[in-house]
Amino acid sequence: MMSETANPHLVHTELLTAEAERAAALLAGLGPDDWDLEVPTCPGWTVRKVARHIGTAHRWAAAMVRSGLREDPRALDLGFPASYDGYPDWIRAGAADLAREVGAAGADKPVWSWGPVPTAGSWARRMLHETAVHRGDIELALGRTPQYDPAVAVDGIDEFLTVLPSAAAFAPRVRALTGDGETLHLHATDSGTGTGPLLDGPGAEWLITLEPGGFRWRRTHAKGAAAVRGPVGELYLFVWGRRTPRSKEIEVLGDHTLLDHWVVNASF
Repeated sequence: MMSETANPHLVHTELLTAEAERAAALLAGLGPDDWDLEVPTCPGWTVRKVARHIGTAHRWAAAMVRSGLREDPRALDLGFPASYDGYPDWIRAGAADLAREVGAAGADKPVWSWGPVPTAGSWARRMLHETAVHRGDIELALGRTPQYDPAVAVDGIDEFLTVLPSAAAFAPRVRALTGDGETLHLHATDSGTGTGPLLDGPGAEWLITLEPGGFRWRRTHAKGAAAVRGPVGELYLFVWGRRTPRSKEIEVLGDHTLLDHWVVNASF
């Protein structure tokens, strides 16, 4: 899906740094009462807990890239900020450290991962979307509509579909994503999603096919038994469970039972 000359891992670290800056800027603009707001898309979490999770995830991933092994985040010196004013720089520093570690190690360095690609570069990609989705969680808690770089949204849908089967190890419902050839189509309605190495290849449309042994997917223009249409940023939020089939930001067509089956089981 990318051109032969593209360096996706370099692009992922650059986009991670940019997303961390967006998250930091968002946190810098919060009022004192905002930090204790509940985050509806992360039940039981507050804005403060989401911010801590983002920075912790960056440091956990950086530690694993350094060692190549699975690290226990409880054993890390996370250096939580002493006050809310310190969170923006803390987020920036964690993302920058991970980007440096991936660059120093080389994207192809073998590194423990729960996903299907156990390399240093895969952690840059994973943390890009961990940051972007949770930044969106905070914005949703504030009553705002998250905005995403099209490259982030398109790659995030690709990454979700790529890692989802591996998530069955800790999210058993994923194993229920089987069928007899039923298809789900995701169709970005944006007039154009831009250009760049993460947007090369087929356009921002995905066809997911449920089969007896699991599901397969590809980016293509095709008709599905069920379809979800909307701006690519909204499709990104949909696959990550931040929009539902009843959200006004997207349009749902076709087999609603099939779509509900997907939504209930495609989460981790």
